Amino acid sequence: MDLCRLLLVDDHPLMRDALANLFRAEPGFEVVGEAGEGAEAVEKCLALQPDVVLMDIRMPGMDGIEATEQIVRQCPSTKVLALTTFSTLEYVVPALRAGASGYLVKDARHNEIVSAASLVREDELALSPSVASSLANNVLGDVPVPSVRRRSRREAVAHASGLWATGPLPGAPQLAPRELETLESIARGLNNAEIAERMSVSHGSVKAYVSRLCEKLAVRDRVQVLIAGIEWGLVKPALDDDDAGRP
Repeated sequence: MDLCRLLLVDDHPLMRDALANLFRAEPGFEVVGEAGEGAEAVEKCLALQPDVVLMDIRMPGMDGIEATEQIVRQCPSTKVLALTTFSTLEYVVPALRAGASGYLVKDARHNEIVSAASLVREDELALSPSVASSLANNVLGDVPVPSVRRRSRREAVAHASGLWATGPLPGAPQLAPRELETLESIARGLNNAEIAERMSVSHGSVKAYVSRLCEKLAVRDRVQVLIAGIEWGLVKPALDDDDAGRP
């Protein structure tokens, strides 16, 4: 596989230096640029067309959420991995809805950051455990979910009903059994290889199921699949330790 080309976005030069040194020491990665705020990140993304952008959220000027939304719209082949200090829904949900393909907090271990960059490049889901826990415990409860966008039809249905993942909501897309099993596996944090093993199917079949989920839920990637599945009441991430993350 070609080198994974990275754009590093953070308003702290020391953080950018640390990330640059981390990835330059890793085979398979190339740091092609850096930016200190959102507008610069969008500009450099258009010029450099990186595979993955590591995006801070709180920055002066254009923040990481708005920058993510613009990058996803203008550079559709580029994936955004949010890498920030904050793991609360105030930041997590808007970042994911803006199009981020993953969300890590900055206390993640070096190998976790490297792995996450590889995962999002391959359309996999990358979330810090604290972020996954926050989504499970809050998005699935009766807690208002912040959003930087106008409500979609899907969100409006969920909001009006007062329900979050207590069963499929009126108008929810109809999923085939294998598609629902794939969605449930994504909600448990499994990657494509683990889903294939769990379902005893090929890696290509899992990709096809994920693609059909994107089509039926009218979203662009597996992160949005998870959010849409939760909002429609089709799935909930496992909350018990015995059932979290692995079959």
